[in-house]
Amino acid sequence: MNMEKVFEERLKKYKLIAAIKEPKSIEKVIKYKDNISAVILMTGNILNVKQYVDVLQSEGLPVILHVEKIGGLQVDQYGIDFIIDYIKPFGIVTTKSGIIKRAKSRGMFVVQRIFLIDTEVYEHLLNSLEHLQADIVEIMPSRAPDFLDKLSGASPVPVITGGLLSTVNHAKEALEHGAAAVTTSNTEMWKLDMNNL
Repeated sequence: MNMEKVFEERLKKYKLIAAIKEPKSIEKVIKYKDNISAVILMTGNILNVKQYVDVLQSEGLPVILHVEKIGGLQVDQYGIDFIIDYIKPFGIVTTKSGIIKRAKSRGMFVVQRIFLIDTEVYEHLLNSLEHLQADIVEIMPSRAPDFLDKLSGASPVPVITGGLLSTVNHAKEALEHGAAAVTTSNTEMWKLDMNNL
């Protein structure tokens, strides 16, 4: 079964995406994988990131690589090709539209991370939804339920959210306001079944 299919099925089943910020969290994510749809990998460098990706994906967890967080990786055309041809994560997450374009041209699954810092960013996002190239939009921070509501209703792709998500109530509120999933690096939250909050 291909990873995209695995991801789609896991996302329907599990409403939590684990953000891994340090290698020691890999063991925990594997332990709680029955609550987790995918992993956003935000640690590693060009020497060890392939090993992390391989271990996680061999456990059935699709890996979405945060390309801007990998040490020693130049995120240009060659860097994207290196990720796709050698590291082979299920997808990538980025804030940069040039990277999205390059990755999509190579058939890569892409999550576009957007920081809602003000109304201008939000309105720009709403106005550009029809031109979205990403497969998923991730809104940061997670604590903007009214914006999440409108966005998830208008977006042609699923909307996920993370950042400042530290309690069950934050997760519940985000999911109730249209998020397809919540992302968190809080390992205590990984223990929870988001379907039964």
